[in-house]
Amino acid sequence: MQLQENIEKFDAAGLGLVLVTYDSPALQSAFVNKYNISYPVLSDQDATTVKALGILNEEHAPGEGPYGIPHPGMFILDANMQVKAKIFVEGYATRVGADAVLEVAQQALGS
Repeated sequence: MQLQENIEKFDAAGLGLVLVTYDSPALQSAFVNKYNISYPVLSDQDATTVKALGILNEEHAPGEGPYGIPHPGMFILDANMQVKAKIFVEGYATRVGADAVLEVAQQALGS
């Protein structure tokens, strides 16, 4: 929600956002509608993307409700889809603020 609240700052900097979660499309739709999320929200219910990125939280086994949860964080990619920076935190209780994300992205991308 904090990213959405600061979407104009990201737009002004020429930066786009995409969210990937392990939630079903139905749950995502409810979240998107409730909080008026304007950036793409993608579903990764089988954790294919999370596994490929090497960020699967392995505390949960397949079949457990939270299976597929990634380690919380973000990748900053350039226009060629190359990873230029990563921001990861220890757990979901800690969040990186939108201003900090914007600053890291601008530094990593030289903008």
